[in-house]
Amino acid sequence: MQKTDMDSSRELLAYAIIGLVLLLVVPALGVMLHRRKRRRLRQRGIKRYGH
Repeated sequence: MQKTDMDSSRELLAYAIIGLVLLLVVPALGVMLHRRKRRRLRQRGIKRYGH
């Protein structure tokens, strides 16, 4: 069974969409986790930087 041009372009489009979503989600997730960690530490009275 051979792939047609339609199948390969559809597959390429799917990979492009997945890549775009990952490019947007991964940094946002990292920032969110960092903020959550910082907030938890602050609630326990631990400051992150030298004061």
